Amino acid sequence: MTNTPAPLRAQTQWVHLFKSMIDQGDVARIGPHAFTVYAVIKAHTNLCSGMANPSIERIAKLSRVSPAQVKRELRVLEAAGYITKSKTGRSNHYILREKIQITEGDLPHSMVTWDYVPSRAHHTVAELKKAVNAGNLSSTQILNVNIERLNIQVNLAGGNSQFDLGSLHANLDRLPASIRETLRRNLDRCSDVIHSSGGDVSV
Repeated sequence: MTNTPAPLRAQTQWVHLFKSMIDQGDVARIGPHAFTVYAVIKAHTNLCSGMANPSIERIAKLSRVSPAQVKRELRVLEAAGYITKSKTGRSNHYILREKIQITEGDLPHSMVTWDYVPSRAHHTVAELKKAVNAGNLSSTQILNVNIERLNIQVNLAGGNSQFDLGSLHANLDRLPASIRETLRRNLDRCSDVIHSSGGDVSV
């Protein structure tokens, strides 16, 4: 009687990691334990739904982070906007969020975030590139996208002025004509997708 050799197997699935997560300093901010927990959850993401539901114990086993530390790091990831968590019975369900900083020249412009769904990753990136190249983020067709605009700090000869987005329209007349028209065009173009603010942009 001959023994049949076991079939060869290889785990060829892969997950996406945006370089911007490192370049923007988010990995340094959340720390190595949170990043490891994030990576383990991402490796469990359903190809079509984007849902991941590994148990705390499984995350702890695969990350070599204690269950108590895993729970703390989940709170860190939620606060950083990288996961959203829901619960059914005793099971946690996770949706991961991608975050990419959009810049204008060397200055921050907007933060774009969307739900991570592996089967749509290439399409999502293609749509984002198309919108950036067109200079019109409001034209993107990415599902469940959120575009966060930033506070704008204007450096004038008489001193600095900082406006939040709610009052910026009312203060446009105080700015030099060239800056005023540029801001007016951008505000009008993106008025439908402005959701929140954070950070400063110098003009």
